[in-house]
Amino acid sequence: MTASVASGGLSFYQALIRGATGVSDLEHIERIEDTMRNVVFHSTLSWQTREQLEQGAREALQIITLV
Repeated sequence: MTASVASGGLSFYQALIRGATGVSDLEHIERIEDTMRNVVFHSTLSWQTREQLEQGAREALQIITLV
């Protein structure tokens, strides 16, 4: 069973991902975040601007949807 998240308990990045993609399933959000770190940016997320993070979240969603 997958967990769906409201607004509490999310990290900054998870909340940003949810806002940028509309995804509410926590496992899916975590997968998007991992894809952002390891595929989209090949780095930590801390040096990205908010706009880059939002775009990266959408790109990561597209990548994992294709897989």
